[in-house]
Amino acid sequence: MADYQDKPRLRPVEAIPTEHEGRRMIALHDPAGFAHGLLTITEPVLLLLTHFDGEHTLEDVRGAFARQTGQDVLLEQLQDLVRQLDEALFLEGPTFEAHVERIEAAFREMPARFTQPDSGLGVELHQLPMALKEILEGGKPAVPAGRVVGLIAPHLDLRRGANCYADAYGVLGRAGWADRYVVLGTNHFGRCGSVVATTKEFATPLGRTPSDADLIQRLNRDCGVDLCEHEYDHAREHSVELQVLFLQQAFYRQPFRIVPVLCPDPCGPTGTQPYDGQGVDLRVFAEALGDALRDDGTPTCIIAGADLSHVGRRFGDDADLADGFLQSVEAHDRAALKAVEANDPEAFRTSLAESGNPTRICSAGSIYTLMTTLRRAYDPARLSAHLLRYEQAADGPEDTCVTCAAVAFTLNE
Repeated sequence: MADYQDKPRLRPVEAIPTEHEGRRMIALHDPAGFAHGLLTITEPVLLLLTHFDGEHTLEDVRGAFARQTGQDVLLEQLQDLVRQLDEALFLEGPTFEAHVERIEAAFREMPARFTQPDSGLGVELHQLPMALKEILEGGKPAVPAGRVVGLIAPHLDLRRGANCYADAYGVLGRAGWADRYVVLGTNHFGRCGSVVATTKEFATPLGRTPSDADLIQRLNRDCGVDLCEHEYDHAREHSVELQVLFLQQAFYRQPFRIVPVLCPDPCGPTGTQPYDGQGVDLRVFAEALGDALRDDGTPTCIIAGADLSHVGRRFGDDADLADGFLQSVEAHDRAALKAVEANDPEAFRTSLAESGNPTRICSAGSIYTLMTTLRRAYDPARLSAHLLRYEQAADGPEDTCVTCAAVAFTLNE
């Protein structure tokens, strides 16, 4: 067998408990969407896969499994398992890389980034216009004084995020249309550990919205990297797409451009620098974006498609979604939102980094970038942040809760 097959490394996958003919099984799912379908395995096989880390040989795996269970597994059985995983694209290695190269090349040739039926929007594609219209009509927030230059809105599905979407885009709709929207999202499943942009237009059931290729080219020059190198990460990512849908619905009569950007998490051990050393530092990008917005003078609003905490047993918490637990989550969220209301990006980032981000706030990168960019583009003394709404979307049967907020940033003129 090839070396990568003798020391197999399992790709990031989700292990979903299931049943088959009354027997407990595990369904492996690729959240990044490279591997299609599910691969069903037994619980002992799942235990074997915990040793597929690219560091241990198959003989090492056999020994570890025997020590853990007192049972032996034949080398030939392990080799067959590795071949199945490799063919199903669940292993890192040349088979997977060749597949990725083909689909990334195909995406580069596509005329636009198209909405997919499984985009996690919460409604069927044909229901989108009516669902968006109903949400926008339901929001009646007080519009803060000043020009709206920034917005935090959820990237939850439409049902769970409806109230925060309504308030966020209610304010934006009443504030008026801008020529350009920089839309910052979270790179949930992509492969890049740095900033990812795309010059492709977004094609949705509501129409097509072009990207501002000129601004992205300037950012490439200023940052010294090709921000679109890994643009395939946008293909299935919904955090930008959801904001584009609301913009299309709210401003369907006015033409506008977008700058779609996916932001990495700046709360890990490398801070704002890419964890693998590849790409641009997030702070450098945000400052370059702020400089560009200040210099070209195009009326622009920056939107962070951002959720907050992800808690519950599905996310690894050993606690029920009881009132006391959810209250502690809210307290943690509101402490982070205090730094947002103060428009202090470094306080926001470092508070999460130093605490280890225990409630798994997933969009720290896009929120940090939003605030850093605004402070670079405008006089910070003229900026104000307004918390419009905070929500907890708890799902008892799924034992999960995702929280979100709507925040407007205004420029006092």
